[in-house]
Amino acid sequence: MTARTDMNRREFLGATAGGALGFLACGRGAPGGASVPPVPADSTAAAAFAPSGLGYDYWNGVFETITRGFISNALKTSDTFAVCEYPQGTHLNNFVTARGLTCDSVTRMLPALAARIVAPQGGASLEVEGKRWELEEVFVRALGAATDPTSKDFWEYPSTKDWNQRQVESSIVAWSLWLARDKVLERFSLSQRKNIHNWLASCTVVPTRTNNWALFSAVNQAARIALSERWSEFSGDEAPMREDLAAIDSMYRGAGWYSDSSHGEAYDYYNFWVFASHSLYLDALVGERFPDIRARYRERLAQFLESTPYFFGGNGSHVLMGRSLAYRWAVLTPLTLAHGLGLWPLSTGLLRRICNRNLAFLWEAGAWDSENGKLRESLTPHSNHDICESYINHGHPYWGMQAFYAMSLGPDDPFWSAPEAPLPVEQGDFRREIAPAGLLLDGSRESGQVRLWAARCDQHYENKYYNFGWSSHFPWNVGMVGERVAPDCMLTFSGEAGAYGRRQSGFTGEVLAGGKGLRWSWSCEAGEAKLSVESLLWLEGELEWRAHRVHYAGGRGYLSAAEHTYSLGLELEEAAETQSGQVWEWARNKEGKVVFARAAFGFNEHVALGGFEGREDLNSFYPRAAQAAVSARIAPGDTVLVAALYASPKPESLESLLARSADMPPEVLAFAGLES
Repeated sequence: MTARTDMNRREFLGATAGGALGFLACGRGAPGGASVPPVPADSTAAAAFAPSGLGYDYWNGVFETITRGFISNALKTSDTFAVCEYPQGTHLNNFVTARGLTCDSVTRMLPALAARIVAPQGGASLEVEGKRWELEEVFVRALGAATDPTSKDFWEYPSTKDWNQRQVESSIVAWSLWLARDKVLERFSLSQRKNIHNWLASCTVVPTRTNNWALFSAVNQAARIALSERWSEFSGDEAPMREDLAAIDSMYRGAGWYSDSSHGEAYDYYNFWVFASHSLYLDALVGERFPDIRARYRERLAQFLESTPYFFGGNGSHVLMGRSLAYRWAVLTPLTLAHGLGLWPLSTGLLRRICNRNLAFLWEAGAWDSENGKLRESLTPHSNHDICESYINHGHPYWGMQAFYAMSLGPDDPFWSAPEAPLPVEQGDFRREIAPAGLLLDGSRESGQVRLWAARCDQHYENKYYNFGWSSHFPWNVGMVGERVAPDCMLTFSGEAGAYGRRQSGFTGEVLAGGKGLRWSWSCEAGEAKLSVESLLWLEGELEWRAHRVHYAGGRGYLSAAEHTYSLGLELEEAAETQSGQVWEWARNKEGKVVFARAAFGFNEHVALGGFEGREDLNSFYPRAAQAAVSARIAPGDTVLVAALYASPKPESLESLLARSADMPPEVLAFAGLES
């Protein structure tokens, strides 16, 4: 857990924009005191396109800051570099040594270390607390001790009967070893190379073929096959590798997208930080040897990469939704890899824009805990800790270090110097459907906001997949109150004796023709009440019409139904500006962001801006957040409810919103059965 700070978010961002960038510019992050330009806070039509000005010095500064923190904390943990305990971090026993020390805090640093080791300019060393460390030495010492059964910090072999976290980590260990092979493998003795092989091989004994884990063992096998061409101590097995890939193929749905389940509907950022990234590892490792594998995954990858720019808002954020968001800029891993392998299908300038803006957005929001020399488990110093899943420990955020494959490119690569090209949302409004995954993306050039909706889902994290939508500029309330999921961007039902229900389990639906909206079928319970709902989301720019046909059975008495806005982020001591009428509520924060809710039919009163059950500390990003809503009392039977919702970082006037939300679109009237 990270300690709360008394600094409000505006002060914090001001400190990091000048402090974090200044920190890098002053030489502790950027060697030689290289000047790092300030990052534009946002890029919209209201402000002409401005390049970020970021390049190799900025990335190298972030890399060196993180690596110094790793070396320092690893040395405090043991003298081998094979284990690392970060202070004030969550400790889990899913991958520890016999002494109980954490290992994945090391495995997840190896890809970035390997990338910097093989960079063409050489000079991969850092001074840490008065001593200079060669990164090759750190890498070799870590892996040598970690895989030696006689070492005090031996990573141990995984269970031969069940899945184990070592299987996950083995893929990036194998990739890192292959990437740095020319620099490090001859520094290991023959027996050490055998130890490394034996540990890697032990991680492929138990098949893991019902989700993305199948790629971990496939990459492990592929790396050992590739290494065996020069080092006889290594060997991989093509047959189980192909069986792993057959399982992955069963999860493929089209357009480059996979469901993270061999049966079911689970679409999220694992398409970036496992499916796409690890298919690129396979390409590099064994693509020449197995051209059929290369061809299959390259075809899918090209489709996937073509759609990735649409996930990024003008502020640099990828739309935050789903699980494992502590991995942060791991979304950039397949992008930097694709560039390095010559497979990025779009302009280098666009790639550079995406990567620079995303890294800077997350870094300057507080990714780095300077006091403890580590990446935070949460997104920011203020994130509600429910942003972390039960499997997240202090080493897990370092999955994002795979994106630092970019450090292997060298300072002269166009990745660092190509003129930045605007993001799709900086070029114009868009609607982008990813049909096989049932995803719809909407971008507004005027505000820079990107929103994301899912037509169907059967994931099992009820606070991370079941909102009506997610926004690049309005991070959602991830924190739960007991077992209750906050009503972020959602229709909820409440009744006597604390009854409460909202969509928080599997649902089905479809994206409407032309990307004009979505329809869903879903159900929930509120105490004894059983509710089945048919919902329509109809889009008119950043104004959302949400209409519901509700069937209420199994209970007695009235329920309160409420339709909620996206979360409005607030500073620790901030009071939002609010205005309201009988059937509408409007609120604006100090950043100028606005949320608005208006009853159109069925709903009959506004609900003042506030936190869920009095809690404003539930947000995934901000120290505080609140929502506006409209509500109605409903009786058993059938009810129609319609509301207009709005959220924008560059909002139109309240007068305009009231005028635009006065009349329902014909499509909404038809769905609600209200045509004249």
